[in-house]
Amino acid sequence: MAEALEQLKSLRTLAELNPKIGEKVQIETRVPRGRYSVQLLGYRENSSMMVSAPKKVGAVNEGARVTVRLMSGNYICAFSARVLKIQSSPFPYWHLEYPSDTEVRRIRSHTRVPVNLLVSVDEFEADSGLRLDWPVNAYCSDISLNGACVEAPVVLGKKNDKLFLTTRFKVAGVDQVVLTPAIIRSVQSSDGGITKVVSHGVEFLEMDDETHLILAGFVYQQFLVETGNLEILGV
Repeated sequence: MAEALEQLKSLRTLAELNPKIGEKVQIETRVPRGRYSVQLLGYRENSSMMVSAPKKVGAVNEGARVTVRLMSGNYICAFSARVLKIQSSPFPYWHLEYPSDTEVRRIRSHTRVPVNLLVSVDEFEADSGLRLDWPVNAYCSDISLNGACVEAPVVLGKKNDKLFLTTRFKVAGVDQVVLTPAIIRSVQSSDGGITKVVSHGVEFLEMDDETHLILAGFVYQQFLVETGNLEILGV
């Protein structure tokens, strides 16, 4: 909790954050409501930023205001911007208003936040040796950018075994489904309760950029909830 409180709000310019060209950027439109993954093509300080045009986007007009989210280094940032120009040639791209400031939260990869997520766990390879009816329903009790604690009524594997995890959660009110491989780093069984609970500490493996961005958005959202800066998940 103390570490979560360190995720303090700060305002930095886009140039100070220095995102890399080609980074994934999420564009959220208001009318029509939608969320799209695009790429950063470039920016000029105090002028504009250029991103690839979203695919299958609704009727968005020049002058419309959108919310922009991206990761840069160890930070996740967001800002509001107007769509200055929509170009279709020589390739589809958008010019967005350059932000005067950016809302930034630092993400610590090892910081876990409490959650209560239903998780579907499947074997990484067939014939794992465990006599389980795969997939197994379990619960994720805490999560970070690097891993999670998965609780189940049975042992899902031993240390260094690999698994597939599938879970669903909301980021900014939008349903997201995440599928990622993970490796078991610890297994601990609790005794003496009404039901048996086996806690598995897992580390995420081989996460693609889009999944990592979605997870970072969810962890960032949970930080705000835990620090009292967001009252309802998904808003």
